[in-house]
Amino acid sequence: MPNFTDDEIAVLKKHVSNVDKDIYVIYNLPPEVTAVLFAYVSRSPLSFRENLLKLIKRKDLDMGRLIDLFGSQGFDYTEAKEKARQFHEKWIIGYGHSSVAEHAIASVAIENVSILATKVIEDNRLASYTEKSTRYQIFDKTRYYRPKKIMNSSHGKLFEKTCNYFFDTYNEIISRMIDFMKQKYPKPKDMDEKFYESVSKARACDIVRYILPAATLTNLAMTANARTLEHTITKLLSHPLDEVRDIGELLKEEVSKIIPTLVKYADYNTYISGTNQAMEELTEKIVKFDRVVGNQPVTLVDYDPEAEDKLVTAILYRYSKYPFNQIRKLVKKMDQKSKEKIVDEFLNRMNEHDWPMRELEHIYYTFDIMIDYGAFRDIQRHRICTQTNQDLTVEHGYDIPQEIIDLGFKKKFDDCMKMAKEAFNEISKEFPKEAQYVVPLAFKKRTLFTWNLRELHHFIKLRSGKEGHISYRRIAQKVFDELEKVHPLLARYIRVDKSIGTSR
Repeated sequence: MPNFTDDEIAVLKKHVSNVDKDIYVIYNLPPEVTAVLFAYVSRSPLSFRENLLKLIKRKDLDMGRLIDLFGSQGFDYTEAKEKARQFHEKWIIGYGHSSVAEHAIASVAIENVSILATKVIEDNRLASYTEKSTRYQIFDKTRYYRPKKIMNSSHGKLFEKTCNYFFDTYNEIISRMIDFMKQKYPKPKDMDEKFYESVSKARACDIVRYILPAATLTNLAMTANARTLEHTITKLLSHPLDEVRDIGELLKEEVSKIIPTLVKYADYNTYISGTNQAMEELTEKIVKFDRVVGNQPVTLVDYDPEAEDKLVTAILYRYSKYPFNQIRKLVKKMDQKSKEKIVDEFLNRMNEHDWPMRELEHIYYTFDIMIDYGAFRDIQRHRICTQTNQDLTVEHGYDIPQEIIDLGFKKKFDDCMKMAKEAFNEISKEFPKEAQYVVPLAFKKRTLFTWNLRELHHFIKLRSGKEGHISYRRIAQKVFDELEKVHPLLARYIRVDKSIGTSR
């Protein structure tokens, strides 16, 4: 925790719910300042509080003046807050009008939590997140979460020895990898030197991140309405991991300072906790196979064979006055050329910044995806979909970047993965949930994604682009390929980058 001066503490107290804890609410700031502050988390190693102080002092964005103007109005909100509390007690808690809570917003800084915990937090769909980037920042050796259950057991030394070895290897390779990337991708003549340095660093971090364990400490910015926060806190408090429950407790404590009535009843939930535990035990008894059948990175497991007719019908439905089923009968009699003309008229005017219209949301595809955990961190953020996640494990093997091999670190990398597997297998005998912390980002995990066609336009376009990590670029490209096989007409309008190459 940084040592702030008395003057800095006085300034911070106007804008943060505490000055000494890892979770705190950001308030009393203009919205654009909060947006800038939260954007910093991706690339800045500083805390949210430190970056806030920098924003107040800096001149180029004139954020300090904006904050002063915003906070100098001299209004007394005491009576208004009390009236609001009484209203919420009566209508939201008393009469169940929960939708009103969606108009109360909190922006929360969450610091020094594990990568594993951030995935639990971000599993809540209706919120906005920005996370510390493994691409733009180099992670500190000492900064990883140590689960109390493991550290207080006979596995404590094994856990620390394994994680320390990961970070020693990570730090040993990172500077070498930056130099290697500069040799592989020399600076273009028209590129600024400082920008070239940041690009080279990003390329290197993208590769070496595979070694970081899920226990790595990171920072996360979260903005959500009170209804979502109540649900989020309930899920966190009902989670099997101590760290996640601790986050839930502190999150409730801090949010309650700003919107106390609306998160008042967020608590441990027996339905969530009991159901998860019972289903894990039942699944273990029922689902038993001699071997895994199918380890493809992307498998299209379910889709509507009549999706093209459904989309054409939905498009015509929007612009007519007739029932869906009546229009569908007409569409079924159409020839393929007529259907293509309708879809083409509906989609061909999109430019690269346009979103397709909502009729595409009626079409769904379900994919079983196996991807390294590092890349999963990125594609999990596409929350306009339904995700069903399996726990992190070492059973599906790991990916090794070609650059690690080219640099001569294959054996060292394989040693890390071997240590991880041995530590995971040993710890998981007693602590199967906590054992996930020792798994590096290189190991693969399974997730079931159900996307609608509109969201797939966004996902494939964004994640197949050259700016992205090669791991999830391949996933996005394969998702497109699978969709194109079954519905070439619908895939025709999706922008996909099929090129091979590294992220910039």
